Amino acid sequence: MSAGAPRPTSVPPAGERPSDTQPMPPVILALLVGIGVGYAITAALEQDQAISVPLLVKAGGLLPLAWIDGDFWRFVSYSFLHGNLMHLLANVTCLLAWGIPLARFFGGWRFLVLYFGAVVIGGLTSVLTREGIFVLIGASGGTSGLLGALFMFRLLRRSELPASFFVINIGLNVAITLFFPEIDWRSHAGGFLAGALIGAALIPRAAR
Repeated sequence: MSAGAPRPTSVPPAGERPSDTQPMPPVILALLVGIGVGYAITAALEQDQAISVPLLVKAGGLLPLAWIDGDFWRFVSYSFLHGNLMHLLANVTCLLAWGIPLARFFGGWRFLVLYFGAVVIGGLTSVLTREGIFVLIGASGGTSGLLGALFMFRLLRRSELPASFFVINIGLNVAITLFFPEIDWRSHAGGFLAGALIGAALIPRAAR
């Protein structure tokens, strides 16, 4: 989209394939590169596709509040780390499917506020409600925020996504956290709620 082109007044369908006139938004490409580089570096250091906990801690995983010791950058850095290739691919898929239509709607800076706002609040939710020793990693706080924004847009009638889209995607998220207890549902829930609220607040006035 050229600098002078008007932004759409509603969010296009999630998962829409980019056309020649709608290339992948640069902000999405930048996030993909950052996430990919984060995984590539840790996998190279580990010499395996599955990354060990000690290395994830050193690389910037989010720790319990008592252990952070002023390293508040971890509330962002954890989102660029993934435990294995499947974890990475799952979050990349969500980023592409849910992020592209939102990036086209918001533009780069608003999208970054939405995404990293959900990342930080998702991390805070986990840190403030979780007990014991843990290391939080992954982009799912941010991607859950994207799903939350799409859900809010549906409520505000800014999107034509069917209700079944949310039943399936939210249902899958709930099911995954039930069957895989190592997945932190708190960061997902915090990111989802943050994305819904931030997304609503960031809608350009001209589009309201």
